[in-house]
Amino acid sequence: MWSSLNASYFDNRLPSIEIQWSTRLTSSVGLFVTQSGPRTHLVASETRHGSGRVIRLSLPLLRAQPLAEIRGTLAHEMIHQWQFDVKKCHPSHGREFRRVMNIMNHDGLGITIYHALTQEVEALSKYAWQCQQCGRAYLRQRKSLSSYTHRCGYCRGELCEVSAGTKWGSLHGEVKSKQQAGHGGGVLKPIQLAFAFMSD
Repeated sequence: MWSSLNASYFDNRLPSIEIQWSTRLTSSVGLFVTQSGPRTHLVASETRHGSGRVIRLSLPLLRAQPLAEIRGTLAHEMIHQWQFDVKKCHPSHGREFRRVMNIMNHDGLGITIYHALTQEVEALSKYAWQCQQCGRAYLRQRKSLSSYTHRCGYCRGELCEVSAGTKWGSLHGEVKSKQQAGHGGGVLKPIQLAFAFMSD
């Protein structure tokens, strides 16, 4: 599937990459993970564009999903790989990401920026943090976030741990913000970070 998408949308310009089915990834359906920045010259090229980056797909969240959902998730992470390996920039969901996503979606791939598997994520989550500024929730199976060292990926607001028994719908009732009001008063989907940087 990766090879087919690489040929169809990236002119075979994406270098090979390890794709892992992760049993531990439950806060997001997929991740493009790298150990260095795209222009870092302090690490060997085979690490920067080889063993130092990987695409991870969530086995718990995707095992019961149709093939189209898996393809869309993989394509999403491949756009991040393209940003990193070809464009030499940090992966984001900005203008270039959306441009490539729209081209692929024109062919029916159904790529989204944030997945719609909120109920599945909630069912596997034991811990939750909420942004004190915009009210967004971050759900995790493990206690992998800290109110002291992590910030909201959307507005950079402070995170506060909430009760493990708190349901997703009630999280947004605790904090209202201008960002939420600007979206017609509807409940915003949780931000599911689609990439991560691991550095010393």
